[in-house]
Formats: sequence, C-alpha cells, structure tokens
Amino acid sequence: MFRFVLFLLSYGLCVASITQCILYLNYRTLGYSWHAVIKFLLQTVELYIALGSLIVMFAVIYDLGIWRSS
Repeated sequence: MFRFVLFLLSYGLCVASITQCILYLNYRTLGYSWHAVIKFLLQTVELYIALGSLIVMFAVIYDLGIWRSS
C-alpha cells in the first residue's frame, strides 16, 4: 500500500512539474532566445521536482529501495 501511495504522489508531482516546464517554453514565443529559456528552466525548482519524481517512480516500479519486498 505504501508503494502505491508513493507512486501516486510521485506521479502527480511529475505531471504538475512537467506541465509547468512546458508552460515555461512559452517564453520562446515572447522573443527570448533558446539559450535564455533553457538557462531559466535549469534554475527552476519544477525541473528538479520532475527529475526527482521520475527517479522515485522508477524505483517504485522496479522494486528498488528501502520498501523492497522479500
């Protein structure tokens, strides 16, 4: 049950943060260069939340980590 809740939580965080990252790409239409957009994106918390939640989902799906069932 813990793994299922952890999966749902990380999935929700992943969807929300990747959506925010995609919305940040709209700065390109405002005239910013790709370099400026990518530099800004690398400084946002949402990118790191997305990466962290993807790692947690990978660990839950492939049964890695402290919750490993024996």
